[in-house]
Amino acid sequence: MNRHTIIIAVLALVLWETDRAFSASSSQRESTSSKEGMKLGTERVVSEPTDNLLPGNQLVLGRIKDIRSNQIKIDIGNPQPLFVPLKPAQQKGQTFKPGDVIVVTINDHNAVVDYHHPEEASHHQVFGGRLKTPLTVGLDKAVIETQQGDKSFIIAERARSKLSAMPVGPELLFMADETGQLVDAQLASEQAAKESAESDKVPIKGSGAHRQMHAVFKGAEAPAAGGEGRLKIAQEGREQELPYRPPLDKLDRLQAGQDVVLLMDDQGYVLEIATPEVAPTR
Repeated sequence: MNRHTIIIAVLALVLWETDRAFSASSSQRESTSSKEGMKLGTERVVSEPTDNLLPGNQLVLGRIKDIRSNQIKIDIGNPQPLFVPLKPAQQKGQTFKPGDVIVVTINDHNAVVDYHHPEEASHHQVFGGRLKTPLTVGLDKAVIETQQGDKSFIIAERARSKLSAMPVGPELLFMADETGQLVDAQLASEQAAKESAESDKVPIKGSGAHRQMHAVFKGAEAPAAGGEGRLKIAQEGREQELPYRPPLDKLDRLQAGQDVVLLMDDQGYVLEIATPEVAPTR
């Protein structure tokens, strides 16, 4: 049994004891509701990385109060409830209902990473690697250099803000959920933090000029031997051609009329193409 499973088992046991006392008699329910509230919100903080969790992750025990539209409302024993998106549960085929006990994983920035039923084993994957390119706001893919080679991952919507702040170069720890999407990341060590601080002080030519362009793909002109290619796009109804240097990943899979997000360098060359249907490769 790994540390993550043990922690969840302890949290479930705490709430089970509360429920046993809480349901002893209907006449005692009102008088013991405040005690139940003291149990809700029980948390465990992870201090060392595990196979499933990153340092600083918190496991918080709560009870679902309501499910509406795209959100789950959770009582964690505080005056203000915790709201988590319903989408991750739908993607993983999980079902929840009001009254269910739930364990929420929160990262070191107090953002929701994931959530599970207490009896469910987590199948998160924590691994080390280095970002190959900067993550520009709006792009949903990360290319990561790992010991097994370069791999591409989709970034979960709730994690894009934090992932976009991760530096290129230093060793990082990443967490992927059961669907293979990245849900959290952080610097792997004090040395990585020093490398990140130093890289922030040294200007990198062109690094500040990378920009996004939302467009519709129209076609591509293959490059001549040793030359550059031309990408044909339309933006706000106006067609234009953009240069690129081969190889350009995913170009052979694009279809005319497809929406794309292009990452451009300071010289106007296309560096990367992102599309909504990119699937993670593990």
